[in-house]
Amino acid sequence: MIKRNIVSKILPWIGKQKIIILKGSRQVGKTTLLNVIKEKILGKDKQAQVAYLSADDIDNAPFFSSPDALETYLKQLYGFPDKYIYLLIDEFQAISQAGLFLKNVFDRHKGNLQIIVSGSSSLAITKNSEFLTGRAINFDIARISFLELFNYAGQTEAKIISLGDFKEIGLFYRTFSGRLNLLFQEYITFGGYPEAVAAKKAEEKKVILESIVKVYLEKDVINFLKVENITAFNQLLRILAAQAGNLVNARELSNTLNISINTLNKYLEILQGTYLFDLIRPFSTNPRSEISKMPKAFILDLGLRNYLLKNFDYLEPERGALAENFVYLALLEQYGKDQINFYRKLGGSEIDFVIDRGRGKTLCEVKYRSQVGEPLAFKNFSKKYGGFKLNKLVITKDLVKEENGVHYLPVVMLPFIRLEE
Repeated sequence: MIKRNIVSKILPWIGKQKIIILKGSRQVGKTTLLNVIKEKILGKDKQAQVAYLSADDIDNAPFFSSPDALETYLKQLYGFPDKYIYLLIDEFQAISQAGLFLKNVFDRHKGNLQIIVSGSSSLAITKNSEFLTGRAINFDIARISFLELFNYAGQTEAKIISLGDFKEIGLFYRTFSGRLNLLFQEYITFGGYPEAVAAKKAEEKKVILESIVKVYLEKDVINFLKVENITAFNQLLRILAAQAGNLVNARELSNTLNISINTLNKYLEILQGTYLFDLIRPFSTNPRSEISKMPKAFILDLGLRNYLLKNFDYLEPERGALAENFVYLALLEQYGKDQINFYRKLGGSEIDFVIDRGRGKTLCEVKYRSQVGEPLAFKNFSKKYGGFKLNKLVITKDLVKEENGVHYLPVVMLPFIRLEE
């Protein structure tokens, strides 16, 4: 089994008077995580009562028809409420008025029941969250990270290295560069869906990715979210996949797809809300200015990108774009979307990523080649925003060095580095 780093963050909340919500795309391993949580609970107390129900299963629909029906089920099978119950619910967004339902159950029985749920649509989860304010703790479940893939492939547990420890960074890279580069090629080709990662053959991985897309379109897009113009939606998927890392021009896209701006914005919201793409905003000290400018799109799984573009083989010309998207995923793992922006000025000055650390900013530029110097945009940013403490980072193909306050790191090393010194 692939060890997930998120587990150590979830476990301290077990047994607390909080609903635990695991959010993430279909097939990222949320059900597996629920089973891991169950094993951890039973490992600590073999007599613990753990109930599991999938709200996606039509056979379980009667148990979710009302809080009373669920309580009756738990009473008959698990001795509730005399016994404390851990209730695990998979795909909880399938419950009618899920937020209100969970609120009612929680408020009645929070002293002898903990509810742990998974959900595949942040749109539905957000809609239901108003009922769960103060009652729930949320965890975003991503696909397998490159760090997790490295540990799984080598049956090791690599330690995170501080950016300030360049001697250790260089030693780690020299020791593992062969393995890192092989895994990088695999990761940017087939991505991080757990089932695809575990599959041994390339053709198996492709079939798995095809299945994931088909289930997503059928269950989430058509059946659950009721998207009617599926042709335009599919075209948008492929356009964004081909242009990952580029600006999203809403008017241009709406004209290309022959749909209204409102419909396009709805589709973009769906793609973000179902964990396929992120849109990040340009850096600005004026929040109003930041919102009004065009965002950049990044896909949240590179295997998914290659499936949508029907290209798993000839990726060399796209290495720069793939490396930039890979860097975004690594930064997302460490910082979260809300802290990541990009910098772009009318004069052409650009920085791929600006990480917001309050009074400090990390500037990150991706240059997927072996020889590179400090980007001019770093100097321009320093002049314009001299009041910030700046951390400067250039992501390269294989260059490791520190020069004039700029850190140069191979792209494969970023997931192993703690950027805060």
